[in-house]
Amino acid sequence: MATAAAATRARSGSQAKLIFFGIFFAVTAFVTYMKNAQIFDPSSVVARHFAPATLFLIPHAFFAALAMIMGAFQFSNRLRSRYLRVHRVMGYIYVVSVMIGAPIAIPLAARIDTPSLVAASVVQAFGWMFCTGVALYCIRSGNVQQHRRWMIRGYPFAMVFTVARLLIPIPAILRSGFVGIEIVVWTTIAMAAFLPSVILDWRSVAPRSAPAKALARF
Repeated sequence: MATAAAATRARSGSQAKLIFFGIFFAVTAFVTYMKNAQIFDPSSVVARHFAPATLFLIPHAFFAALAMIMGAFQFSNRLRSRYLRVHRVMGYIYVVSVMIGAPIAIPLAARIDTPSLVAASVVQAFGWMFCTGVALYCIRSGNVQQHRRWMIRGYPFAMVFTVARLLIPIPAILRSGFVGIEIVVWTTIAMAAFLPSVILDWRSVAPRSAPAKALARF
């Protein structure tokens, strides 16, 4: 009975993650296309904006996108249990992609963004690299539980790309210009930094109903 219940919960969790990442990557593709659809047109505003940083844009886009894709597969329990070697190879590709793609965002931002957004790129890149580095250290040390927790802490820094671009077109934010963009970027980075820890530790922080009821009876 307990085994069947555990299998049901695992299957439900896998389906939920599949739905979540399916929606996330669909939204990512949408916001990327809407913002960069004219990037190959040299006369477009987008192309002129990124022109001073083309040398950094291409490797950053490639490795950051690769990291986002490989990272999503790292959360698949089915892949990890059935194809452990594939899981490990994809994990190392993720780590290498993060360590290349994240820091390149800093000189990229320095050539096209405001000083505040450059600082935001530094914080985001450091957060993503730090959490990924700790996750790698944990798995190399055999600490699987902490490896998973630090992977969960690191991936939201990649998700800032999508979430920020989803919020910026909101009319009230868009009318604020660079100030609105800076507020959104810093807010999403802050959420990426502390929300995972809240989610991971919420069960140990929030009071459970059973002890509360027992105390009430007492």
